[in-house]
Amino acid sequence: MGRTATLLGIWILGYAIGFIGYIALAETNALAFMLAALVKIFGNYQIVAAGLMGLATSFLALVIVIAWSYWSSPSKV
Repeated sequence: MGRTATLLGIWILGYAIGFIGYIALAETNALAFMLAALVKIFGNYQIVAAGLMGLATSFLALVIVIAWSYWSSPSKV
């Protein structure tokens, strides 16, 4: 399997897991429970929100770096 097919497969799998997870969490109200549990553990809503935002943006940065590495030409050293 080529690099494009592998990345596309991982992307589709991640999308499907996220989609199903969101539906499952919305139905069970588990997202509110997990957020409350994280706030209880860390003691501050801003710390939890900043951590979740950092996690999301680090994933976005990873996607950008993967895209950049895919489209950049190999260096000739």
